Amino acid sequence: MKVERVADKNSVMVTLKDVAEILVNVVPVTKEDDRIHNYQVPSDDCFAHLEVQFRFFALSPKVDGVLGRTYRLDFENPAKPGVAMPVVGGEDRYKTESLLSQECGSCVFSQEKETTPQVMEYGTLDCTKFSHGFGIVCRK
Repeated sequence: MKVERVADKNSVMVTLKDVAEILVNVVPVTKEDDRIHNYQVPSDDCFAHLEVQFRFFALSPKVDGVLGRTYRLDFENPAKPGVAMPVVGGEDRYKTESLLSQECGSCVFSQEKETTPQVMEYGTLDCTKFSHGFGIVCRK
């Protein structure tokens, strides 16, 4: 893993060779963000959003998970556009008793390698805050 600073402050690129590149920017929560989302930021403190961009290499066409499924070629977003905080849901399918547990409702992991792996390269997935304060949006 390589972590490199890509700006004077608040931005890093995390690289996992042949797996992923992740660009992370720390963006302060504005007074307007606090008003809209009711974060209740104390007057003597500050909060920040993370704006994250992902670029994955060699993903399986069976990629799954709360975020991972958005990389499938057949993904259709069930969230209603225009709502203040769209939520896709389905996290109950991925809930486990612990981080290392193999038990979950929708696991696609296997100790055996696929005999004919189908891999794809995906462009950047950009997850940034809506400019008008309605949470985040992810675009390929």
